[in-house]
Parts: sequence; C-alpha cells; structure tokens
Amino acid sequence: MIIKLAFLSIVRRPARHLLLLLLLAAACALPVFLLQMTAGLSNGLNRAVEPFSILMGAKGSPYQLVINTVFLRDHPIGNIPYRDVEKLRAGGKADLVIPLAFGDNYRGFRIVGTEKEIFDYRPNKTRGPWLSVAEGAAFREPGDAVIGSETARRAGLAVGDTFKSIHGLVTGAGEEHGGEYRVAGILAPVGGPYDTAILVDIADVWRAHRHEAGGPVRRGGIVRRNAAPKAEAAAGPAAVSGKGDVTAVLVHPTGYKEAMQLLQEAQRAKGTDSQLIFPSQTLIALYSMAGQSKEFWQLLAGGMIGAAVLITLLAMYWNGLSRLSEFALLRALGAKNGIVLRLLAAEEALLLLAGSAAGWLIGWGGSVFAARAVAGRAAVVMTTAPEPASLLPPVAILLLGLAAGLIPAWLVRKKDVSSHL
Repeated sequence: MIIKLAFLSIVRRPARHLLLLLLLAAACALPVFLLQMTAGLSNGLNRAVEPFSILMGAKGSPYQLVINTVFLRDHPIGNIPYRDVEKLRAGGKADLVIPLAFGDNYRGFRIVGTEKEIFDYRPNKTRGPWLSVAEGAAFREPGDAVIGSETARRAGLAVGDTFKSIHGLVTGAGEEHGGEYRVAGILAPVGGPYDTAILVDIADVWRAHRHEAGGPVRRGGIVRRNAAPKAEAAAGPAAVSGKGDVTAVLVHPTGYKEAMQLLQEAQRAKGTDSQLIFPSQTLIALYSMAGQSKEFWQLLAGGMIGAAVLITLLAMYWNGLSRLSEFALLRALGAKNGIVLRLLAAEEALLLLAGSAAGWLIGWGGSVFAARAVAGRAAVVMTTAPEPASLLPPVAILLLGLAAGLIPAWLVRKKDVSSHL
C-alpha cells in the first residue's frame, strides 16, 4: 500500500518529478561514463601490450617502437638484421622469437611480415592462441595473407579475394609493388590493434622489397642486406635466397629470470644497432610522463562522483522541503510520524532508483557507443563490459539522496505543523 501511494504521489506531479529524474540521471551518468571509459582504456592498453613481453628493434625512441609494433601506428625506427633473431633463438632464454617486418599497407591496413609460428603463440598459457584463424587457414603458399577481423569487415575482403600492397604506411601515398596477395584466412577478433592487421609470410615482404637489395638502412622500409638477386631470379618468384631485415622482434622469455638476463645482455652489448625493451614499462612511463595515469582519471572520476552526490543531496532536500505542507496535512489528519516517514521514504526511493538506474544505463551506454564509434580506427580498442566501480555513483546517489530527502520530515516530526498548513 505504501509503495502504491508513493507511486500515485509521483505521477500526480509529472512535470516536477520528471525534472528531478532528469537531474538525477545526468548527475549519475557523467561519473559512470568517465569510470567506464577510464577502465575501458586501461583494459584495452593492457590487452594490447600483453602479447608483447619483450620487443627488440632498431635503436631510437622506445615509445615509437611500441607505438609502431604494438599499436600499428606511426613509422618504424628502422631495421635490424635477421641474425639478431637467430641469436635470440640460439640463446636458450626465450621459448618463442617471432620476427615482424613493416613497410607496406593496403588501404591503410598495415601489412605485417612474420612467420607462421605466430599463430601458435599463447601469451597466457591458460588461454588459447593470441591470433587464431577463424575462417580459412594460415598462410602456406607465397602470396597468402591472413587478415584481421576488422580488416575483413571494413575492406570487404573474404577468403579467396586478392589485393595488391602499397609501398609505405600512408593510405594512397605509395606505389603498388605489383605482387598480389590472396586472402587465405581471417583471424578471430582479438579486441586489439591486430584486428586491423594483414599478416603475410615475412619472405613475401622481403620479396616485395627485393629492388632495394644492397641499399642502406632506410626509415620505415625493409632492406635486404643478405639478398642474392641473381640467385633469387634463377630460383623463381617463390624463392627468396638469404634472409632480409626485420623491423621488430617479439620475444617471449622462458621466465622472469631469463627476461632480466636478456635485458642485461642487451644493455652490456656494444657496437649493436638494436635495443631491447619491455613494452608494458615503456607504456607506463609514457602515460606517467604525460600525466595521464589511471590514478589521475580515477581522481577526476571521484571528484565527479562527489559533485553528483552534492547535486543529489540538494535536489532531494529541496524535494523534501516542498512536501512540508503535505506532511503537515497528514499529521493533522492523524497520521503518525512513522507512516509519514515511510511514505516519503518510499517516494524518494522510487525516484532515486529510477534516476540512478537511468543514469547508469546512459553512462554505460554512452561508453559503449563511444568505444564502438572508434573501434578499428583508434590505436586502442577499449573494453565495454560493465565495471564494478561504475556501480559506486548510483549506490552513493541512492543512499545519500534518500537520507537528504528525509531530513525535512525528520526535523518537523515533533514540531507544531500548523504553520505549514
């Protein structure tokens, strides 16, 4: 009965209560949106970096190496010889060493030259492979390509389709090499930058750049240092004699001890053109330097929650004050204080539940829309699952708002109500 009376009291004043609901929803939605976006960005960064335990690349900015290799943005620093890959494999401190070669694109989608072992790579032993083929098969023949799920969707490519690569990393800013790739497989979504990648055999990348054999190391390109063009031509288009350069090397150490040993060896090495980094540490340093750490956004979200709670307190206190004449009438008609307080509490609870629920849905829905709007175009793919922290604003609004709304009725419970009639 109390709930029914409270509901009828709310619908009897639709304009005032609708305005109050909108205010509560807006106050709740903003901090929820910020908390969801902060968590989504942080989780997206962690998920993107997770497969890259250690990276080796040409000497230069470690930030650029991470941005280029992990997030498929910006230009490569340069190249390192394939013998560095062989040295890492022979060292016995890594259970997987995967070369990566960049330099070409198709309609803006990065072509990544690599080796087929990448499809067996499990960054987390409790989960499946990082890159698994959902349709078709991994590359087997020269010219085969395995494309990311976003590449397939946005480029309209399917298994069996062919395309030609463009030299360089800017859409429409290069020249076709003339060699065709055939889509052999499509990757399952990974929720990261490599959803927009095109994976090919690294030998195909070397072959596409064979006209650069013997040239100097060049920024953003793949240079053949050990090539033998005449032997390659004699062997036919499917053969590549000699190993080319690589842009980066993904290294998965056998353990923490081995990882530290690899880092120490790289720091002690002299006369080398390569560097070895931990991408997760580089990313933390980058965001800390920019003052955009997760703690910063959490502090900002905390401030917004405080503002939302303050707005709610004022709104519900005002709503309680506006009902004093009704409290007085109920008291004059013989209603006990307990009945009046329960009726008001039920009414306030209904308003707060509806407002905070609507606010949470708007905030979460807005974060999902924002994440999907930039999916496949931003370097980071944000997660959209509801975060436990996003429940804090509606809970705080509900509890504190209810207390604020009951204050006026509690203050006049033992006073003469004739002045409010």
